[in-house]
Amino acid sequence: MLRGELKPEQQLPSERELMSMFGVGRTSVREALFALQRMGLVAIRNGERASVTRPTAKSVVEELSGAVKHILADEKGVKDLQQARAMFEAMLVRYAAAHATKSDLHRLKSALDANEAAIGSTDEFTRTDIGFHLVLAEIPQNSIFTSLHMALASWLAEQRTVSLRADDAERAAYQAHKKVYEAVTSGRPDAAERAMLEHLGQVETFYWREVKDAADGEVVDSK
Repeated sequence: MLRGELKPEQQLPSERELMSMFGVGRTSVREALFALQRMGLVAIRNGERASVTRPTAKSVVEELSGAVKHILADEKGVKDLQQARAMFEAMLVRYAAAHATKSDLHRLKSALDANEAAIGSTDEFTRTDIGFHLVLAEIPQNSIFTSLHMALASWLAEQRTVSLRADDAERAAYQAHKKVYEAVTSGRPDAAERAMLEHLGQVETFYWREVKDAADGEVVDSK
């Protein structure tokens, strides 16, 4: 497949034929096909032979999800992922400030306005929060960046939910988004990066404060 000998959508031989070709049992063939499916190289459908697919940024990133769950199982793993997100988003806003088109800025303003309108409705605010950051990820028109954004949003969903419990967290997040937008609109990469890092630093502060308060509450309740 990687050498181009098999084309996308081309069907592979049947399981029986693969067993004969490689001299292995059905279990080995199925395990190999499932492994290729996880890599985004084949598609498996009930009642049909497996077919060749082209790997996408989305499938590659999704393959990491299992490992990320283990990383998020402890405090250091969460902090490592928070740092990775901060560096990634800092790069995105620098790019946006230098390269955003009028259309990009219009979309970013619409996302910002939707975020402001959602203040007071946690579910809607969460959706528009993700939407604002998604526009920034889409500006470079690079599918890997978009897929990484969606993956990080999913992996850090608990952080967003917990941090928004803090007093006036929604208003603070909106104001931070507005500061990012203004820096991007005025074409100031350094200011945009600072605004994003301040924003994500504040989110982390809210998150760890809420986590600590919850842990302290559990200790008190157990006494």
